Amino acid sequence: MPLILRRYQPLEPLGKGGFGATFKAIDLDSLNQRHCVVKRLDIKDNDPKIVKGIEEAFEREAKVLESLGVNSGNIPSLYNHFCLTAPASHSYPEKELHYLVQQYIEGEDLSEELKKKGRFSQAEILDVLKQILPVLQLIHDDKNQVIHRDIKPSNIVRERDTQKLVLIDFGAVKQVITGETSPEKSIVFGTPAYAPPEQRAKQKVYPSSDLYALAASCVELLTGQSPNKFQDTINNQWYWRKQYPQIVDENLANILDRMLRPHPDARFQSAGEVITALNEGETAITSNNPSTNSNSGGNATTIITSRPKALKFVLGTALFLIIIGVSIKLYPRTLQPISSFSTSLSFKDTTSGMEIQYPENWQLQEQQASPLTGWTIARIVPKDIIPSPLSPEFLINIEDLSQSETLKDYTNLAIQQIQASAKDVKILKSQSIKLHQREGYQVVYMGQDSIYNVNFKAMQVWIIDHQKAYVMTYRAEEKLYDQFLNPVEQTMIKSFIPPVKLW
Repeated sequence: MPLILRRYQPLEPLGKGGFGATFKAIDLDSLNQRHCVVKRLDIKDNDPKIVKGIEEAFEREAKVLESLGVNSGNIPSLYNHFCLTAPASHSYPEKELHYLVQQYIEGEDLSEELKKKGRFSQAEILDVLKQILPVLQLIHDDKNQVIHRDIKPSNIVRERDTQKLVLIDFGAVKQVITGETSPEKSIVFGTPAYAPPEQRAKQKVYPSSDLYALAASCVELLTGQSPNKFQDTINNQWYWRKQYPQIVDENLANILDRMLRPHPDARFQSAGEVITALNEGETAITSNNPSTNSNSGGNATTIITSRPKALKFVLGTALFLIIIGVSIKLYPRTLQPISSFSTSLSFKDTTSGMEIQYPENWQLQEQQASPLTGWTIARIVPKDIIPSPLSPEFLINIEDLSQSETLKDYTNLAIQQIQASAKDVKILKSQSIKLHQREGYQVVYMGQDSIYNVNFKAMQVWIIDHQKAYVMTYRAEEKLYDQFLNPVEQTMIKSFIPPVKLW
């Protein structure tokens, strides 16, 4: 490879992604010709706003990392950053390339350690937390206001000589700017298996977003398996404690579960809080406030989105269920469309063509369907209600199915998933229905949320056509369920119109 800036000699590639490439290199101008890491930002997006947003973030990162590397022995030092103009060629126009040059850490990352020696012990996990949490304290503080956004075992390196853990790959870091919510300033970095739901949904991230990723990394190190094995990233429900109930003590398990909670406000709000909880024991995570209420012995951390299909598609949205010895009877019923909606608003998905009405005192939040958002195209919630993890909500999901999958197949998988999902759950109704002259299915169920120890109730309705599942889910805290049920059934579900092209 050619010299960069007539100074840096690339030795080998370390990685390549949508925003550029990373190389191990030699700094020929240094006294001892030290090894370094050279990161090149190569933006292929044609949207000038996105390009500008990435470039500005890159420059901010360089300035922040320059300060962080000096003040922390657990972050690579920044040696240099510069910009070069690549001349035009027959394949590419002239463009600017941004570079960062960082300290190269000699050692193995924790994912490599895991492959070689197997699962980490509780003591080793506590050591990881003890070394990485102070780093997060530093980057999250009021002065730096930095979110790493890509914490995972492969980005934590154990330095060979000192055995010190170093948090690397700050190419995913973006300095927080209060109030920025535009798409170009909310670019998603990170790895979905470790990223919290708000990051996967391209929403604002917080210090607690890094705590979520750190806890997901700890789960992988403890179990020896990818976090994907213990969560469905569509429903964002965690099962690691159920499959490994005695792998760590109750206090550490509860701390990790709280770090993995779906709502940012329900997690620890700072790395310092986690350190305090580790030092003080289980009492540090017990409170009547939902944002500090512990997962008292529960086996799952639940995130509300759509429904599972085996390990890929997920039933339910919110809160998930365990059933022992439930007998399901099928009673056909028809939900007829209603004729007028004088106090309703319309929602039509431009991609699929499906339509629905919703009450004017409910608020629509449209989303782009993808595996990361649980195939949710819309979330509809009552206006003027105090938000909580179990606030009433109505979700619309569209899922792609295999060519041979039938309504019966989909329903069987859904019910199996319900039966293995949570605790103290009862299926109240499980029946065939007709929706807009299409055969469908409805499940009504209730149970106890294992995080907040609050009873919930949920209803899900779906139809299948042309290898797609159209799923509508309503769920709420049990005491609020009936209060909002009528507009859900009489306006939203009954008004559902599938894409015309299907019939």
